[in-house]
Amino acid sequence: MASRYTKELFELSTQPVAAEQVLRLVSSPRSSASDLARVVETDPALAARVMRLANSPYYGAARRVASTQHAIVMLGFDTVRGLAVSAAFSLLDGRGEMGPDGFWRHSVTTAAAASTIAKKMGVSPADAFSVGLLHDIGAVLLHRRDPVKFTEAMQAPSMSRVVSAEIAAFGVTHANEGAEALDAWGFPRPFVEAVALHEHGVELAEFAVGRILKVAEAISLELAPMPGYPTAPDLEHLLASVRLHDSDYDAITSDVDEQLERLADFLGVEP
Repeated sequence: MASRYTKELFELSTQPVAAEQVLRLVSSPRSSASDLARVVETDPALAARVMRLANSPYYGAARRVASTQHAIVMLGFDTVRGLAVSAAFSLLDGRGEMGPDGFWRHSVTTAAAASTIAKKMGVSPADAFSVGLLHDIGAVLLHRRDPVKFTEAMQAPSMSRVVSAEIAAFGVTHANEGAEALDAWGFPRPFVEAVALHEHGVELAEFAVGRILKVAEAISLELAPMPGYPTAPDLEHLLASVRLHDSDYDAITSDVDEQLERLADFLGVEP
C-alpha cells in the first residue's frame, strides 16, 4: 500500500493560485521562509509533500512531525522551496486537476475553523490547521481515479449514502482512503484517526483533534457549502462535543472570515 500512496502523493498537483505564488516567491530575492510557509499552508498537496519529507527517516525526527509549521522549520527554506517548485511544475505540465469542485476552498475554510476552535480548547492550532487542510485528501485520490464516479457518489442525499456509493464505486470511502494514505506517508496517529472518522459520529474520536475536525468541517459547510456535499450536521450538538456553545459560533465564524480575508489578500484572489 505504501508504494501506491507514495506514487499518488507525488502525482498530486497544486492548485493554480498557490503555484503562481510559489513561482513568484522563488524568483524574488526578498522572499522569506515565512512567506513561503504561508503559501504552503494554503495548499493541501504542498502541505502533504512537506510533511511527508519531514517525517521521512532521512530527517530522523524523534517523533512524528504534526504540523506544516514545524515541518518547514525542520526542512529549511531551500528544501521547502524545492518541493514547492516541483509541485508547481507538476501542475504546469498538465497532469490533472487538484480535486473535485470546491475542494480547495472547503479544505482551507475547514483548516481555519479548526485552528480557531483549537485555540479555545488549548490544542495546538498548527496541528488542527494541518488536519483540516488534509482531511479530504482521500477525495482527491478517488477523484483522480474516476472523476465521474466520484462526482456521482457525492450526489447522494445523506452521508451514509455517500459512504455506500463510494464503497460501491471504489471499494473504499474517501475518509478511509485518506487515512490510509496519511498513515503510509508517516503522519501522526491523531491525524490518521481524525481523517478516518470525519464521516462518523464525533463521539468516536479518541483524540481532541478529531472532534475539532468534525466541528470545523460543519462550520466550513455552513460558510462555504461544498458542491454535491450532503447537508451539514447538527452544529449545536457538535459544538457541545468540544465544550462550546451556540454563543461561540459567531466569534468562531468571525475569526474564520478574517483568516480567509487575510489569505485572499495574500494570494490576490476573491475571498
